Amino acid sequence: MNNNTKVIAALLVGLFVGAGGMALVSVPSGTTTYAINTAGSTTVYPLSQEWATRFHDDFPTISVNPSTGGSGLGQSQIADGLIDIGASSSYPKEDYRTAHPTIEIIPISADALGIVVNPDVNGSAFKMDCDMAVAIFQGNVTTWEGFESTFSVTVQASGDIEVYARSDASGTTATFAKWLETADDNTNSNSAEYEWGLGHSEVVSWPATFSAVDGNPGVASGVLGDSQGIGYVGLAFMEDLVAADLYNPTTGEYVTPSVENALKALPATLSDPGQNLMNSDNAGAYPIARLLYYLVNPSNLHWYTIVYLNWVLVQGQQYISNVGYVPIDGTSAAEYALSVVGSLSPST
Repeated sequence: MNNNTKVIAALLVGLFVGAGGMALVSVPSGTTTYAINTAGSTTVYPLSQEWATRFHDDFPTISVNPSTGGSGLGQSQIADGLIDIGASSSYPKEDYRTAHPTIEIIPISADALGIVVNPDVNGSAFKMDCDMAVAIFQGNVTTWEGFESTFSVTVQASGDIEVYARSDASGTTATFAKWLETADDNTNSNSAEYEWGLGHSEVVSWPATFSAVDGNPGVASGVLGDSQGIGYVGLAFMEDLVAADLYNPTTGEYVTPSVENALKALPATLSDPGQNLMNSDNAGAYPIARLLYYLVNPSNLHWYTIVYLNWVLVQGQQYISNVGYVPIDGTSAAEYALSVVGSLSPST
């Protein structure tokens, strides 16, 4: 990268941030093309696809090439310098952050993660609290009749509970399992008490009777095709399924997963991108809200990747709702993310 191009790249980033991203700018003229390669979370993948198309419309000489593989893959490949951006649907664990202290973790969107059931299980409505979820996803309760009797509820389905869970290294799994660990906080007097014991890694050793599948699409497809099916997915993968209203023990409310209710979980100030958003004490907050992340390696960082990151946090926010996620523009998460991106410098 020559000095002239470095100056142009700095001006591009400055225009994005200083003008609030309201004016589109141009990359250096000429026939040279640039490619940004991303990999990781299947949750983030549809968003990256949408952004790739929209960004290329604005910057025809820069292409974004998203791929999947799970959050674990995105985290490992960005640390190894194999890709330009790693996508993760969970905040990387402490051992990863300790091993790779220079990796920048940038919030790009918010999401709600939920439990979905086949419409045949109970029609168009379903309510659950964390103890109920632990009982099913830990295999403590294995039939719908057992679920009814244990929790004193009525369900249309009968027979075995067919559970669909992730087999790949998944930030969605890690986030869901962290919420399951909050079962001790459940204050719903109608619920039997269970304690989650399978940890909160990106890969969980599920009971052998579960159907372990790849990605959010695999879980959604499995549940949709099974009249006794239940699983967990991100907000964008709930279409055609019944998404359970989940109990927030902090507010004492059953809350429907939605863009609006996930946004209510964001704090007024965000000083740590890994700040817990679960069971927020904000009225109407959905209990399993989370941030989605892009990871970059400062030792392998191109000027055009920085331009893309700025675009994502400004112009790109208007497209997030197209794929069912939660824009963070105007929130504490966006403020934090822009401060991180504003501090980045190209290494190549």
